[in-house]
Amino acid sequence: MEANSHKEGSGDEMGVDARYQSIIEAVQDGIFIISPNGNITYANDVVEKFTGLERNELIGATFETLVESELLRPEEYDRFCTSISDLDEREIQQKHLTFETEHEDSRVIDVRLSKHTRNDGTKEIVGVVRDVTERERRVEDAEKKQEALANLYEIGADASLTFEQKAERILAIGCDYLDLPYGFLTRVEKDVQQVVHAVGDHELLQPDESAPLEKSYCRKTVESDGLVGMKDAKKELGENDQAYELFELGCYIGTKVLVGENLYGTFCFAAPHNREREFTSGEREVIKLLGQWAGYELERLRFEERMRGLHRISQRLLSAETTEEVADITVELGSDILKLPVTAYWEYDPSSDALCPLAETEEAAQIIEETPAFERGDTLLWESFDTGEIRSYEDVTERQGVYPGTGPRSEVYVPCGNHGVMMSAATEARAFDKIDIETLGLLKDIATEAMTAVKREQRLSERGELLQRQNERLEEFADVVAHDLRNPLTGAVGSLEIARETNDPHFFDRAEQSLERMDGLIDELLGIARGDRQKVSLRTLSLNSIVEEAWSYTDAQDATLSVDGPLGEIRADETRLLQLFGNLFRNSVEHGGDDVTVEVGLLDDQEGFYLADDGPGLEDGTRTAIEESGDLDRESSTGIGLMSITDVVEEHGWDISVPDTEIGARFEVRTDQESG
Repeated sequence: MEANSHKEGSGDEMGVDARYQSIIEAVQDGIFIISPNGNITYANDVVEKFTGLERNELIGATFETLVESELLRPEEYDRFCTSISDLDEREIQQKHLTFETEHEDSRVIDVRLSKHTRNDGTKEIVGVVRDVTERERRVEDAEKKQEALANLYEIGADASLTFEQKAERILAIGCDYLDLPYGFLTRVEKDVQQVVHAVGDHELLQPDESAPLEKSYCRKTVESDGLVGMKDAKKELGENDQAYELFELGCYIGTKVLVGENLYGTFCFAAPHNREREFTSGEREVIKLLGQWAGYELERLRFEERMRGLHRISQRLLSAETTEEVADITVELGSDILKLPVTAYWEYDPSSDALCPLAETEEAAQIIEETPAFERGDTLLWESFDTGEIRSYEDVTERQGVYPGTGPRSEVYVPCGNHGVMMSAATEARAFDKIDIETLGLLKDIATEAMTAVKREQRLSERGELLQRQNERLEEFADVVAHDLRNPLTGAVGSLEIARETNDPHFFDRAEQSLERMDGLIDELLGIARGDRQKVSLRTLSLNSIVEEAWSYTDAQDATLSVDGPLGEIRADETRLLQLFGNLFRNSVEHGGDDVTVEVGLLDDQEGFYLADDGPGLEDGTRTAIEESGDLDRESSTGIGLMSITDVVEEHGWDISVPDTEIGARFEVRTDQESG
């Protein structure tokens, strides 16, 4: 059959039934027919497009023509011939071949060959040709994507690698996957792009290199809602663009890196030359995943760092003994782990119903100047304290009632139970993300528990000190009881012995009198112990007699009593007056020794009496406590004996003073009565 006969002959002459020719010409696939001797007997228009040859060049020719036109390699032709032979000589009905063309615009062609016998018994082979370039590229891209993701997963899951090591390896994988020489992770802060990790030899894309964000390719990524890819950056940015002039990158692809909800930086790849084709959806997806991985990994590292910081705070708080220490530690370390140097703590004062400053960082003192106290009102501190909720504000400049002269712009308030509130702030607008709030929640629990523990220990310590003081007073009280009761008991025993020897009724009377005084003392001391003192029973008494009797009970044979003249009479309760002098004498002997000299006399104005000794004297605190007469039974360590003295003075409506003397101690009791 002649090569050009198909243009004038019938469809049957061309090897195609005329009834089906119009259908074959209309289909999207290329269709050709080959005779048993290997010549092409038919080819539709689509085959012409695939081969780039006219139909008259194909009809009558063999498939070797495609090799001569450099459309196929010789080895591809050999595969084709083998398939034709297999269909002709073997019981095979179909063959499937895939060819990759040699043209600049390389295409992948899928060829399906099938054996066919015409009505006249003639055998022929029908071929169906389909361009599967895009399909094959998608398959190839999917395989490359799958391999890249598998490598990325393996590196990401390797716990032995640091983030720096992971980042560099993942950047290398990304460069290989995209066939681009440069890969870099950036940190964007205050409109500055700084390279954190990088691969490739671009001098401006190296770790620690920085540039204004407006002069970087990454500004497009930061400004966009998603990923940015440019196969021809010069065309898309313009040759006069500052970023292109500075970096001279021909193509670029980058995605945002978010840590929590906040921008950290970008994850990018680039090359000095343009890219032949656009970045595929698979490539974009991989780069997006890389950015997400970096964000998750940085978020994990930040969370772990914060946990270590909270652990340090917990360890430090274990040694805190006061609320001031708890506040100082919480403010100092809390501001450090949150990267918020402006931090302060207010303690709640229930007595004034106010939040009072307790601790602050140096930066807080510089910005806030004088940290104020807050009375209850509509302030951000009180809102957080009253609700018990962490409150964060990205911009508080329009809020009123924060505190005077405030410089911070964004603030977060952390209530610590009913103990107080911590505030951290920044001078710029800042959104507090999920990790910030979670960290602050844990810090809140730690600080609250530490405050509770310190206050509990303080209460226990105060109770212990109170019990100690009570025990000491009880011991002193026991000594006083023993002393006060021993005096009349000794007198009673002595009088009874003399009475038995002499049978003199006078000594029996004295014994009975001593026992009656013991009974009165017992009632009086019980009243003191119970806080239910009996009223005084006033009588006119001889002050000399009271002094002599009280001295007779003093167990100090070497001590000397000196009475300065007649003391006259006094209106007093006899038992309690004896108790007063007995305790004054006892105090002089205990402090001045057994050889102390004690003098009793009337005051110059005759409106009271004094007792002085030549002992070491009293401490200023004791002197003040006696004169104030009211603190002895609660806080003073002066002793129950001196407390009994002030009780007797108060019950009689007298006044006692302890003037400052060069030698010894002097007690002056003003009775405001006439003493005879």
